[in-house]
Amino acid sequence: MKYIIIKGARSSGKAETINAVCKKLKPEAIRKVYFSESGQVSLESIAPAAGISDGTYIVTVRKKNILMVSGAPTEQKKKISSIMESVFNLNLKPDFAIVAMRGLEKLKDFSTSKELEKFGKCIYETKIWRIPSYTFHLTEEWNKRISYITAITLHNL
Repeated sequence: MKYIIIKGARSSGKAETINAVCKKLKPEAIRKVYFSESGQVSLESIAPAAGISDGTYIVTVRKKNILMVSGAPTEQKKKISSIMESVFNLNLKPDFAIVAMRGLEKLKDFSTSKELEKFGKCIYETKIWRIPSYTFHLTEEWNKRISYITAITLHNL
């Protein structure tokens, strides 16, 4: 599996970036991955027009499954290895992944980029900052960011 890592501080726009990329990919299907307290994992289909927010999703584009972890693993209090194993247990093997992660992972035993190496190859890693504007989605910086990540994703599917 190839993957992209989007690093950033809290409230830097990681989830918003992944949501915008998801919309631009025009997915055929979106399924949210739910983790219960008891360790159960389930999927719930979401209308593709609805888009995604914080959390873990399986998005289908060109009949390929993309794992989108838009809530950084430290924010979800779930290691990426645990997320991957849960998805595998649902009989899903992601063809690609886009993973948000905190720039500094302060939670004990969290090492998202190192853990991801066991599952595939990082083809792009970027560090993002908050775009200081209420109309950030209209800025050239935002459009470049979304277009570039979308292009890399489509090229590698």
